[in-house]
Amino acid sequence: MTKSLTNIKREGVEFLSGLKDSSNTASRDNAARLLADAREHGLNLREYLTLKIDPKVSENGAQYGDLSGYEASLAYLGLPVKDDLKSGVVLEAASETFQTYAGTRALFPEVMDDVVKWAYRQDQLEQVSNLVANKRTIAGIEMISTVVNDSQSDYQRTATVAEEGRFPIYSIRSTENAVKMWKHGMGYRTSYEFERRARLDLLTPYANRAIREAEISKVAAATGILVNGDGVHSAAPVVKQLSFNSAVGENATAGKISYKHLLHWLVDRAKKRYPVDVVVGNYDAYIQWLMMFAVPKTGDTTDAQALANAGFRMQGVPLLTGVVDFVLSSSAPAGKLIGYSRGDTLEELEEGGSLINESERSITNQTITYVRSEVTGYRLVFDGTRSIYDFAASS
Repeated sequence: MTKSLTNIKREGVEFLSGLKDSSNTASRDNAARLLADAREHGLNLREYLTLKIDPKVSENGAQYGDLSGYEASLAYLGLPVKDDLKSGVVLEAASETFQTYAGTRALFPEVMDDVVKWAYRQDQLEQVSNLVANKRTIAGIEMISTVVNDSQSDYQRTATVAEEGRFPIYSIRSTENAVKMWKHGMGYRTSYEFERRARLDLLTPYANRAIREAEISKVAAATGILVNGDGVHSAAPVVKQLSFNSAVGENATAGKISYKHLLHWLVDRAKKRYPVDVVVGNYDAYIQWLMMFAVPKTGDTTDAQALANAGFRMQGVPLLTGVVDFVLSSSAPAGKLIGYSRGDTLEELEEGGSLINESERSITNQTITYVRSEVTGYRLVFDGTRSIYDFAASS
């Protein structure tokens, strides 16, 4: 059973002095105990040190300024994450720390993540954070919940309640289906000779690739849930673009997103009280989206801009004001857009302490230098909020 976070006693950075023991065996043992405590509290090492270490109560607390517990830990252990020649800080110092004190390698995955964030500031094209309404850390198995009305026939979908009348009460119930968890990640195996002679930043492009691949894997898992459901909530219904031909007054071309048909789909979703504020599509769909809204079609404006400039406004069509966000997912089905309301559709669950396994591997095995992994699952919050717009169908 996971221990309560309130049981963690805050201490100064000297709590980590055992990691700098001159004996490699003692250093590793102290690191193993540190990781075990973090695991028992359902935290990864970064989270644990942020909560455990209080720089202000350290012997030389003033030198850590406003650093967090994790950042103060890096400073105490001599693990810089970037070159700052003016201040005399070089990444080579971190490499020497890892080589000298075996226990400090427990922080290797976390430090490598920080080095990558410093060295590469390019945004990740596919990010699962753009898909989910909420992210939570869980300690064990979680059951998928479902929401039902206690007596739906007694209520109308309105905010008006008669005096002394009953408010509609929706029940949140747990089902017998557990949230499916996936492990995402990859690693690099190096020789002892490579590790002994290489600077830390030599690995940054490899670590950058590992982080990107893990994120793409998470986006693929989340996209699959949006399309197929989570085992309790059903698959998203499919609406063909050509089904709006009569409403638009012209036929849509198969394989091409029609702006007029798209607007009818958005209005239809709004009428059903499930307005779309996120649209997910693959790279081909993204190109069409850009051509439709970002690239001028006639003169200096697009059709959408021309309508907006003419004073056309409708509360139910946020597309004209840029409220509908396009989110890229290379695993989205071809010829389809997934539309939903982000705030009440998808939740990400991360297994607490899932990165601890990689930290433990760093101190016990010299051949595996870097592994980036996460264990996450996804569940749908409400049913009915998703719709798939099929613009590829010809009949």
